[in-house]
Amino acid sequence: MKFAVMGTGQVGRAIGSKLVELGHDVRFGSRQPVTKRDLPAPVVGYSEAASQGDWIVNALPGEQAVEILRNCQTDGKIIVDIGNYDHAVDQPIVLPLGHAIQAALPGAYVVKTLNSVSAHLMVDPAALGLPHSVFIAGNDTDAKAQVTHLLRSLGWEDVIDLGDLEACRAMEQLIPLWMALEKYIGGPDFNLFLARR
Repeated sequence: MKFAVMGTGQVGRAIGSKLVELGHDVRFGSRQPVTKRDLPAPVVGYSEAASQGDWIVNALPGEQAVEILRNCQTDGKIIVDIGNYDHAVDQPIVLPLGHAIQAALPGAYVVKTLNSVSAHLMVDPAALGLPHSVFIAGNDTDAKAQVTHLLRSLGWEDVIDLGDLEACRAMEQLIPLWMALEKYIGGPDFNLFLARR
């Protein structure tokens, strides 16, 4: 599979590197591609990366994502949105990022997931040594099924389908809780687990 990973920060690097390890063809999208030479796949401009990818992974800050993706070739492609607004840490979310991306790109299939998990656990959930859950939401059933398959390939066992993109608000509003838990625990080695009958 060909992936365009938008963003070369900690999250983009983790996801892109794992996809390469799994044998996928990856292009990293960056605003300054010539300065990024320490990644396991080519780094190109955002639009070039998107044009070469069958899927797009949004690992950009929420405040930048819509503007960048709007200038990319996205029609008919799955966009795996793992982004969050930076301001979601201490301010209300007016329009959830997943909603904003889908509204701006109606020809794409947006699937929200992994946005409340630390980067190292996104790609190696077994590293925690305990059961934990990942959430997923999207309007297209087939796109969600394909992204669920991708999550399984990353090692996720407990994938919780929250339904359509209306669930984005709840998923993105977990960020203040995540930050508080990181402070309480003293690091990012944790995640949520849904205990249910």
